[in-house]
Parts: sequence; C-alpha cells; structure tokens
Amino acid sequence: MGKTDKQKANEKAKGAVKAKAKDKVPKILKPGSGAPKKKKWSSSKQKEKLNLSVFWTQKNHEKLVQEIVAHNPYVTPSIVSDKLKINVSCAREALKELLDNGVIQPSVEYNSKYCCFVKGPKFQAAEVKKPKAGKGENKKEKAK
Repeated sequence: MGKTDKQKANEKAKGAVKAKAKDKVPKILKPGSGAPKKKKWSSSKQKEKLNLSVFWTQKNHEKLVQEIVAHNPYVTPSIVSDKLKINVSCAREALKELLDNGVIQPSVEYNSKYCCFVKGPKFQAAEVKKPKAGKGENKKEKAK
C-alpha cells in the first residue's frame, strides 16, 4: 500500500526539523570544521644566542682598563661581559688579575658570587699623575 499525502507531508516536516536541528549544532561538535587545534608548547619566544668571544686580546684588555674601569663607578663581571662582548668566565678572570695588580678593589667584602669592584689605589694614583688636557690647554700648547 502506498503512503497518503498526509503521511508524505508529515515525513517532509520531520526531515525539515532534522535539518534545522543539524544547523543548531555548534561548529565545534561538527566533524571536520572548527575543531580545536592541538596546543603548541613551543610557542614562547626564544632568546637570541649571543656570539661572545672566549679569548682576551690586547685591544680588549686596554679597553677594559681605559674605558670600563675609568668611567664606571663600580665594575662587575656582567658589565665587562656586556661591554666587551666576552664570556663572563673570561671577565671574572680579568677582574681577578686586576684585583691582584691593585687596579681595582672589592667594594665591601670579596665574595666570588657577588663580586662588585671599585677603583683601587694604583688606578687612582695613575689618574692623578696623568694631567687632564682641557680645551684651553691645547690652544696654549699650539701657540708656543
């Protein structure tokens, strides 16, 4: 026996209801679209590696004494490392050498972990011996 028109209309209505129900399903639950992506754990920013020197040169040593020790009120291995682009271990060795020579001295107590140095008596004596040439003094010397 065939279906009546009324039965056919009821089936169409049920199909339309099912189609509407499919539209109401959230996108996350639909297969293949809008599914949450897998978490990437390496998404954090990575630091750029520094290209630091591992050897001392005569130029670096002169720059250490003339610029860094002379111009800074205190000196630490990290300051030396940043300014001269060398390893901190090399900076520590250089500061130990300057400490032995008397160019620098520990600020309070010497501690290998917290080593902060200031200018020593030998460096200050060398500064006093060197006359600082001002702008007016150079003109007088040229005139003679």
